[in-house]
Amino acid sequence: MKNGIRLLMTALFGMLCLQGKAQYTFAFMPEVQGRSINNISQVRISNTGSAVTANLRIVVSEASVGTVVTIDIPQFQLLPGTSAVPPGAVYQAAVTFGNTKISTVIRQSGYFPSGDYEYCFQLFEGVSHNSELLAEQCFNYELEPFSNMRLIQPYDEDKICDKRPTFNWQPLIPAINGAQYRLSLVEVKDRQQPIEALRMNLAIVNQRDIPMPMLLYPSIANELVEGKQYAWQVTAYQNDLILAQSEIWSFTVDCEKDSTKLPVEAFRSIEDLSRGNFYIARGQLLFGVTNTYAATDLNYSIRCLTKPDQAVKKLPAVQIVRGYNQVVIDLTDNNSFKDGYYYIMDVNLPDGTRKQLRFIYKTAE
Repeated sequence: MKNGIRLLMTALFGMLCLQGKAQYTFAFMPEVQGRSINNISQVRISNTGSAVTANLRIVVSEASVGTVVTIDIPQFQLLPGTSAVPPGAVYQAAVTFGNTKISTVIRQSGYFPSGDYEYCFQLFEGVSHNSELLAEQCFNYELEPFSNMRLIQPYDEDKICDKRPTFNWQPLIPAINGAQYRLSLVEVKDRQQPIEALRMNLAIVNQRDIPMPMLLYPSIANELVEGKQYAWQVTAYQNDLILAQSEIWSFTVDCEKDSTKLPVEAFRSIEDLSRGNFYIARGQLLFGVTNTYAATDLNYSIRCLTKPDQAVKKLPAVQIVRGYNQVVIDLTDNNSFKDGYYYIMDVNLPDGTRKQLRFIYKTAE
């Protein structure tokens, strides 16, 4: 009986000793936080014991070249529970780069190029890396840089009549679980550049937590005003960490030449126009076309027949929807078109057919 009591007491004492020793673990997402020098230190540390003074060393290695960078974060107070490294300690961190080409890229840009990386976190007690090692944990990840996140619609410098437009953009590639988008839309004032407007002006739309690369114009936002220019940009983020930003595009709300104000008879079928000898384009091309496929950009080009060496550039983007479309191609502001010159338009339809339209350009009266 006495031996049994002794064994029980010994077991309980051992359990108490184990519970008394703190455990430290690291919460780190290499696919998100492992892309830049600044984000690596956003690792979170879990402490199951009491508060302790500690310091942290982060060693990043790439499989083909070895260590590329070492970050030594000086002492900080690690509290019980899960917490991030204090910003003050991160600010005082010492960064040492390896002698590799990858290290040179990281030093110059602050970002990690594509590669097979290992991120190791070493937590030491006290103020020195020569003191007791409290915990060490490594994460492996094959990193691929994000592709440029491109805007799709409304087109850059486009003129639209929709005062509550739908916004579309290319999704984040490679995809990150939990990533969301934020769209910012502002008015561009006189003598302002779009980038300045986004930084200085009050946002008309500042929508967060967008799960897909598309946003219907918010019902609570005021509709856009005809004659005004607007700028927009999309940001991809996870939690409070920015992953990527798109370029800045602008557009103008202009309904003066909206096709809905033109009579239906103004739009002849492209089939009929293709059979004719010529077509007079008075500042714009008007034609009807049927698209049996999903909405897409109209694939077309225009060549000058009067002067074949004269290039026709900066043609407006035109989107066609599924079904019958009344297409308006505005040419009035394009210096490539001269009064009385002959041109030919090549149109490649989504069903694979190709149409050609010869026309003479006349300045709009």
